[in-house]
Amino acid sequence: MGMDIAIFGAGISGLMAAIALTAKGHRCRIYERSQDNLKIGMGLIVQPECIDCLAQFDIRLPDHSLGAWLHHYHHRNSAGELLHQQSMPGGSFGIRRHHLIAALVAALPAESLVVDMALETLLFDESGRVTGACLISGEVIAADMYIAADGVRSRTRHALFPQWPKRHAQVLEMVGLVQHPSIAAWASGALNKFHSCEGGLAFGILPVGGDQLVWYLQFDSTRFPPPFENGLACRHFVERCVGAWAQPIPDLIAETVFSNVHVWRPVDTDVLPRFHRENLALVGDAAHPLLPFTSQGVACSIADAVVLAQVLEADSLPQALANYSHQRREACANYVAKGRDLTQRFLAPAVIGGDMLPIAK
Repeated sequence: MGMDIAIFGAGISGLMAAIALTAKGHRCRIYERSQDNLKIGMGLIVQPECIDCLAQFDIRLPDHSLGAWLHHYHHRNSAGELLHQQSMPGGSFGIRRHHLIAALVAALPAESLVVDMALETLLFDESGRVTGACLISGEVIAADMYIAADGVRSRTRHALFPQWPKRHAQVLEMVGLVQHPSIAAWASGALNKFHSCEGGLAFGILPVGGDQLVWYLQFDSTRFPPPFENGLACRHFVERCVGAWAQPIPDLIAETVFSNVHVWRPVDTDVLPRFHRENLALVGDAAHPLLPFTSQGVACSIADAVVLAQVLEADSLPQALANYSHQRREACANYVAKGRDLTQRFLAPAVIGGDMLPIAK
């Protein structure tokens, strides 16, 4: 007999958890703070194993007009010279975040998603079991199981581990979106990344379908302290960092609406002692914030959901969540370590050779 499951957060991890658990006969409700949160975000890389997994749940990604197949990675210097070329994993796909979110939402019953409603706090009994969830409306809901998919700054994670150490990552990202037919044609089929020879600064260009490209500036915030007062300050910062680099970077900067640019401030944290407590599970960034160099955020979110659904089918709830936590902690510990290693390589003067692909394996 299926359970009633309350999920907090309608990002990729929350939606995918609902899809996987609904397929196993559970009844899921997802609570999301704002309809606008379903539309935000720039772009991401969906790796081939993710596409295969989505297909098992009859989720099809949009066609090439709303996404772009990626065949190669081009590693360039600031003058635009191609220093290294490497094949992307076969079937890699660049896509706008909100197009992936829309595909996931379409795979769920309409009544599964409750918007403009979010978690305020969880109620625990003396054993640590969740007995209810207080929403921002004041309503208290009850479920058999609760899933926190509330992101990198998860309230739930903080409630479970208030003293768990974390710090802002040294490398930050600024991300923008541009529609530009000629640059999209130049970038077709490839992820391009321009690097400073001194390390600590890079500019990536990711096709995401049609004539659209997502660009991202990665920078060592200790060497390049960013002023983020407004869009104009962000424009001046990007121009100061990479405005004199090779084309098409200056043209992308010129075409960017900087009021829409997003600044991503990742956190650097060790793996939590566990991803669960009693009848509560953490998934996605709420469970394991990853550094941006891993490019594994989407893959880990999807894997969390699939493993969680599988273990719940095989064991009682307490044992199932313990098994979920064990399996996913082991996998994510590797990505945390790889993210830190890739960060140190990024901060050091550029060395060309070996595996340069900016994806943790």
